[in-house]
Amino acid sequence: MPPGPIPYPFIGNIPHMMCDPVNPFGHLAEKYGDIYSLSLPMGNVVVVSTSSLIRDARLGRNDDLSGKSAKSMFPFPDILGNDLAVADFSTAYLFRKRVFKSAIHIFGSGIAQAEDRARHAVDLAIAEIETQRPEPFSPKKVFESAIYAQIWEWLTSRRVPLNDPTIKSLINFGDTLVGLPVISVLYQAIPFLSYLPSKFQREIKRAQKIRDDLLTAEFRYHQQTYTPGVIRDLTDSFICAYEKENAKESRKDIGSVEDIPYLMLDVAFAGADTTSASLAWFFLFMVRHQDIQKKLHEELDRAVMENGCLPSSVDPDEMPYMQATICEIERVSGLVITTATNAIRDITLGGYHIPKGCLVVLNIRKVHLDEREWPEHDKFKPERFLDSAGKFIGWSKLPGFIPFGLGRRECPGQSLAKIMMFTFASTLLHRYKIELPDGGDLPTTEPSESDATVATVRPKNFQVVAKKRF
Repeated sequence: MPPGPIPYPFIGNIPHMMCDPVNPFGHLAEKYGDIYSLSLPMGNVVVVSTSSLIRDARLGRNDDLSGKSAKSMFPFPDILGNDLAVADFSTAYLFRKRVFKSAIHIFGSGIAQAEDRARHAVDLAIAEIETQRPEPFSPKKVFESAIYAQIWEWLTSRRVPLNDPTIKSLINFGDTLVGLPVISVLYQAIPFLSYLPSKFQREIKRAQKIRDDLLTAEFRYHQQTYTPGVIRDLTDSFICAYEKENAKESRKDIGSVEDIPYLMLDVAFAGADTTSASLAWFFLFMVRHQDIQKKLHEELDRAVMENGCLPSSVDPDEMPYMQATICEIERVSGLVITTATNAIRDITLGGYHIPKGCLVVLNIRKVHLDEREWPEHDKFKPERFLDSAGKFIGWSKLPGFIPFGLGRRECPGQSLAKIMMFTFASTLLHRYKIELPDGGDLPTTEPSESDATVATVRPKNFQVVAKKRF
C-alpha cells in the first residue's frame, strides 16, 4: 500500500480529512504525494492525484477498478439503489448501462433534437430573469430550478413552472443527498448508531419518500399507459430500451424492469446537479472577466450574422471560443472534485499493491488545478483549449482534463450535459450582458463549503444583473 498519514485507533484518518471541508484529498496530496493511502471506517482508501496515474487506473485495465461496494458508497445505495452512479459492478450493472444508452438514443440524442429539447429550460430561465430585471438575481437558483424543470419534462413529457411543488421536491431531494456523506462517516465508525432514531435516518427516509412519490409513481403510471412504438418521453424510452435489451439477453442475473426508476434518478439528480453548478460557475466567470465576455459576444454576433440563428454545438468550428470557455470553466472552477471506485481484484498501481476491495479515489480537482499540467494553473485562459489556428481542440485532447471521468464508470450522460451547457451559455449570453449590481462585490472563486458534495462544488451565492444587448 502507498504511504499516508498514520491512522488513529477506531476512527482511522478521519481527523486528517477535516483539514479541508471542500477537498481534503487535494490538501493531503500536498504532503503525502501523488499516490497515498488512508484508513477510514469504510475501509482502505488510495488517492491518486496525477493525470498519468488516473489514466493508468481507469484505462487499459478492463474492469479492475469498476467496483462500487455498498460499504464504500454508504448511504447512497439505500436511496439510489440499482442505478449507474453508485451501484456495484456486475452483469446487472452492465445491462442497465446498455439500457440507459439505448434509451438516450431512442429518446433522441441527435444534436438538433437534443438542443431543441434543452431550449425549453433556457426559455424558463429567460422568463425568470425577465421577471426580476432590472433587479439583481442569483444565477444558482435560476439555473437549478430551470434544469430540474427541463429534466422533469424529459422524464414525464409534462411542463411545469419553476415554482411547481415537483421542482421544489426535486431540489429538496438533491439538498438532502448533499448533506449525508459527512454524517455517514460517523455511522460507519460506530455501526450501532444505525439502530437508533436520528436526523440522519430521517433524512434517508425523506429522500426515499421523495424518490417513491415522484419517480417510482411516475414509472408506474408509464407502465400502465405505455404503448409499444410510441415514445412520449424518456421514461417511455427506458421501458422500450429495457424490452429491446432484455429480448437479446440470455443471462438471468440482469436485474428487472423495476430498476428503471433508479435510472430515472440518475437523470434527475446527477444531470441537474453538475449542469446547474457548471452554469453558475459560467456566470461567475463572465462577471469577473468582462474582456472574455466581450469576445464571446463578438463570436456569437458573428455566428448569428453568418447563419441567421444561433449555431449548434454539433460544429465546434462555429463557436470555438465558446466551447473553449466552457471547458476552461470546468477546469479552473475545480467543479469536479473526485470520483471513486473499488478494486474488484488485486492490482498494482504506481508501483504499489492495491488489494481487492480497496477504494481508489481519483482526485480530479487536484489534477485540474495542478501547475504541472497547466501553466499558470490559477488563471482563467480559454485559449488552453484552442490550437494555433484558433480552432477548438475538443474535450479529450488534453490528458489533464477529465471532467466526466474515464473508463467503465465515466458519465453515461455526458453528451447531453455538453449540449445543455452550450445551449444555455450561448443563448443567454447572446441575449444579455452579465454585470455586477451597482456597488456589488466581485464574487469569489472560492467554492461554497455548504454546497459541496463528494463529487462537485458550487460557487458561493452571488448576484448579477442581466442587461439586454438588443
